[in-house]
Amino acid sequence: MAKIHKWSAGFVVISLLFAITASGKELTIQDDAVRFSLNHHIEYFLDKDLPLDQILQREQWHKKHNDSVLNLGFTGQSVWLRTSLTIPEPLTRQWYLVIPYPLLEEVDLYILRDKQQPAIYHTSRQETENQRERAHSYQVALPLPRDLNGQVELFLRARSATSLQVPLELWREDHLLNRFSLESLYWGAYFGVLFALVVYNLFLFLSIRDSAYGYYVLYIGSISLLMLCISGVGSAWIWGGQPLLTRYALPISTALVSLFALMFARSFLKWQEISSRWDRSMKIAAVLAGLLIVYTWASPIHGALFAGLLGTLVIVLLISVGLAGLRAGVTIARYFVLAWTTFALGTALYLLNVFNFIPVNVVTNHAMQVGSAAEVLLLSFALAHRIKDERARKLAALRRQQLAERQVRDLEMQSLEQAMHDSTTRLPNASLLNQQLQTMMSQNKQVALTLVHYPQIKDIASSMGHRLAEEMFCQLMNKLNHTLAGQDGVICLESRQLAYIAIPEFGSAAFLIDVKQLEGPLEPLINQMVGNHDISVHSVRLPVFMNLHCGVAVAPEHGDSAEILYQHASAAQDRSESSKVPVQVYNNEISDFARRRLNLVTALPPAIEAGELELYLQPQMNSTGQELVGAEILLRWHSPNFGPVPAGEVIEIAENAGLMDLLSRYIVNQAWKTMQTLRERQLNITCSINLSVQNLTNSHFVSFALAGIREHGIPMNRVIFEVTETSMMHNMDAVIGSLLQIANSGCKIALDDFGTGYSSLAYLSRLPIHELKIDRCFISQMASNENDLRIVQNTLKLARTLNLEAVAEGVEDNNTRELLTQLGCHRLQGYLFARPMPLEKFCDWATAQTTS
Repeated sequence: MAKIHKWSAGFVVISLLFAITASGKELTIQDDAVRFSLNHHIEYFLDKDLPLDQILQREQWHKKHNDSVLNLGFTGQSVWLRTSLTIPEPLTRQWYLVIPYPLLEEVDLYILRDKQQPAIYHTSRQETENQRERAHSYQVALPLPRDLNGQVELFLRARSATSLQVPLELWREDHLLNRFSLESLYWGAYFGVLFALVVYNLFLFLSIRDSAYGYYVLYIGSISLLMLCISGVGSAWIWGGQPLLTRYALPISTALVSLFALMFARSFLKWQEISSRWDRSMKIAAVLAGLLIVYTWASPIHGALFAGLLGTLVIVLLISVGLAGLRAGVTIARYFVLAWTTFALGTALYLLNVFNFIPVNVVTNHAMQVGSAAEVLLLSFALAHRIKDERARKLAALRRQQLAERQVRDLEMQSLEQAMHDSTTRLPNASLLNQQLQTMMSQNKQVALTLVHYPQIKDIASSMGHRLAEEMFCQLMNKLNHTLAGQDGVICLESRQLAYIAIPEFGSAAFLIDVKQLEGPLEPLINQMVGNHDISVHSVRLPVFMNLHCGVAVAPEHGDSAEILYQHASAAQDRSESSKVPVQVYNNEISDFARRRLNLVTALPPAIEAGELELYLQPQMNSTGQELVGAEILLRWHSPNFGPVPAGEVIEIAENAGLMDLLSRYIVNQAWKTMQTLRERQLNITCSINLSVQNLTNSHFVSFALAGIREHGIPMNRVIFEVTETSMMHNMDAVIGSLLQIANSGCKIALDDFGTGYSSLAYLSRLPIHELKIDRCFISQMASNENDLRIVQNTLKLARTLNLEAVAEGVEDNNTRELLTQLGCHRLQGYLFARPMPLEKFCDWATAQTTS
């Protein structure tokens, strides 16, 4: 067998050399040969369906002198070809006239002797395929008569709705079958790969429901239909005997390839999320593909031409989109660009072949098949890489989710930490204290709840800034915590940072004591624990001594629940503040006091309305104490139900209950009436009236008070508004604004209780002050205490330096009066001259004083 094949191959080479060197249009056919090419032995011309008898009469034929394939491009005409054959002996084997271009729709073969009609043989592609007499082939294969011999002429008429190419070959049947077998293996492998890819990607699509895989399956199906048309496999195995079916299948499959390629690219690269401009371009191209499918049914011939143009446009668009995706950072776009570039090269070669721009050969005929195979494989790699990326993204998303959950847990722990600790000192807050208190009370332990309040902290925050106050408070709490750490019986609230105190609010502290572990009385021990702590802050430069109010309640004696214990400890703390003692343990009197306070709050508004509150006047004398020059208006409440209520308690109740505006408006209205009466009695003296911090921070009240003065016709210079140092420590800007409004009206301003505060000197140059009232705590002891005397002397010097009048409060004996007279104090006020008295009594006293 090997020798036979070698002999056959040698014979084929000799035959081809003979065919190339042969002269003229005739070709000698030997029955022992295998294949002959007729491409350089043909003559041709185009016509519009002329019959054979008219063709035989035609003298002018186009001659073809090379071995290239006759390629006429897109044309609506038929082409006639003729060639001559010399067959020395009758053919004993079956030979076929093979046209390796399956897109030809109509082919008719006529064999004549000496151009004499009728033809000795006639067949067509339609007839051959219907009779199934041809050898299996993926091209047009027309059988020749077995007994054909002598000199004959072949006339061939061909027509196609696509490109018109007519390559002519003669094949012996056995070798044609061998070629068919090899091509079957080739096409079987090709379509097998496509089928496997369809099954694989269809499985992925059904599994993960990603539209990209579904469009890819449809795209491979469209490519398969297009390749069935171009390769002839469809005619050989599927729609044999229906060559016209290709006329519709080819443009429709091309349009479907374009449509599904665009849909796949849009879903694969997610262009609707990246670029609206490119996404819009792909949508327009997809619409054109849909219109082409509709147009093909009306005009399949022109549809094939437009399909080629659309395919070119779509390929260019897809490559451009892929490059844009690379620039946008889409990693898998590199596979996309490489795949479509490969397909573009194969398609370009094939289309240039179809449009007769490059010669027809094996490479150009199969370039599209090779390019499409490479493309689908590369796109499969891209999809596999996409699965890898999706997996990586899911893992990254899972890691991000785990990180987010961990961050949420950390935030929850941080929130819990913040919920249980004070934001300023980082010490436990009331929540942690309450948990510990409830635990101890549930164990029936005797535990003392201690609440400590430092009123100066909030004053410092208002006057010197919150940051400084926080710094001082933190330092104070650290010192207190350190002190409590060395005391027996103090309960540790948090072992992590050895915290013994909790911070219920800014400026306050609380701690628990196991009473059973104490040796000695509770109150002195607590007083020793809290004491008066001094703190030093760099910006202050001097030690600051912090006063405190401390309230203590013991469980279970003073309460069997945490809520009641807190209530009683708070009541004890209020009592500590009102009674000026540093530590107050709860008792029944405190409850009575608290109930009395509640009753007073309820009774105050009706008392104001009923006029139960009176104004008393205390005289102010000149520097010698001999002449009445002014009076201080003081509040008195003689309640039918509660008896005399101290003025300080009334003010405190009104401030805490939000009744200060109501009370102050009542007082100033009564004050102006009082001053009007004094004028009517010819007592042209000044009257001083006290303002609280709530009055000074309420601009409406100041305007109301000044309007009342004008309404009653009182000279403005006769009215003196007294303000305390501590009142100026709250909302300084608002306070200064109110004081300027008062000073601009012509009224005077006195700074009351001068010397008891800690910041007045810093503001004396800024505030419109006219008087300094020296507090009674310095005046009452100045005759016997050298330090108090020096303070009074320096205060009077300061007043003279600043051109301010000085008023001494608390003058109760002649020695003090004489000292103040010698020191040059402008006004004197005290029990030595008179106690506060009602208006009528004051008028009588003043009249008697003037007479004497």
